[in-house]
Amino acid sequence: MNKSALYISRPGATSQMIQQGYVDALRYLGWKVYVGDPKYKLCCREWIEEHGIQFIMTHSRYGMRQLPIQVINDNKVTVAVEALPLNPANITIDGPYEFAHDDEPDLIKKIQNVIVHTRLQPNVWSEYMCGWKNNDIEIVHIPAAGNIVKALPKTCSTLTDVAMVANFNHRQGIMKKLIEPLFKRLDLLGYSYQAFGDKIWQLAGLNYNGPLIGDITKLAHVYATAKVCPNVHTERQIGLQACINERSFMIPLCGGIQVSDNPMVAKYLGSHCVIATSTTDFMNKVIGLIEDQSQRFDKIKASVEYVAHRHTYFNRLADLFNAMGLLGLGDEMETNGQRAAIQHCWKMNAMLSAEERSVPYGEQVVGKV
Repeated sequence: MNKSALYISRPGATSQMIQQGYVDALRYLGWKVYVGDPKYKLCCREWIEEHGIQFIMTHSRYGMRQLPIQVINDNKVTVAVEALPLNPANITIDGPYEFAHDDEPDLIKKIQNVIVHTRLQPNVWSEYMCGWKNNDIEIVHIPAAGNIVKALPKTCSTLTDVAMVANFNHRQGIMKKLIEPLFKRLDLLGYSYQAFGDKIWQLAGLNYNGPLIGDITKLAHVYATAKVCPNVHTERQIGLQACINERSFMIPLCGGIQVSDNPMVAKYLGSHCVIATSTTDFMNKVIGLIEDQSQRFDKIKASVEYVAHRHTYFNRLADLFNAMGLLGLGDEMETNGQRAAIQHCWKMNAMLSAEERSVPYGEQVVGKV
């Protein structure tokens, strides 16, 4: 049977990356996925009835406002809601408007087939998500992941010492305290780098490649062709140990070597990441990895395999479907996700092995007869 889904878009670069990961995974398995912002319930109703939508992925605030609940129930549509913080003080982690509306628990209770999930770690739920618990809404923890469908680079040849893709308008303190000193030191030492993101890079007086616009596969090229890929979080994400970003998984999945400022990343990646605990430590570890590439290929191969089998959007969808009791769909996601992981690892290993032997990828080497 043909499967169809609707993903209701949410503003913000992080949300768009996560959206793309889920959409690509579903489409990879033959789902027809519609992506958009219906704006109002009537439009959402038309999509459900016209396209036979069976699964909706949406979010707190405006995403909840667009759901025609009676139509959803009549058509037995399953809904997954990514929940934002809900608490009496409206305190948030990622921004001043990143909290749910007070009536969302009541709306969710009216939906027959629904699951509520969040990327926030359970250790912050008692303070930031207590409004959900107080209204008897069960929450499932589903972290971000790597988009394996778009994670294969065209080459693993080293083109630059450091590459970073990040926006800093919402975390200028991190730019001032960590990124600006790091990249100015790289300039001083004569190391090359590529920096993609918003104009805060330029305002900090750093060389800036502009925003990384277009196909997400550009990320794979950027990460795979750098010796080191720094990854930073917001101060509140680190201080509260609240969550980890999608780059934590995407960098190793694409063949990059990561230095992160968030100890929480080690919980998911173990030895497949390098954690820095201060500005000085961060700079020393980035520069140390630039200068010592002796284990580069072995590290990358191990990291790719680890993330590909555990932390992709196939894994996250399997967790979602299993939590909803849709075990058949969960098994389908898990099985096909493992197949995609095996294929990705095989291609990455072939590319890295060719690079290690200084043989152009895809070119056959014929021995003497």
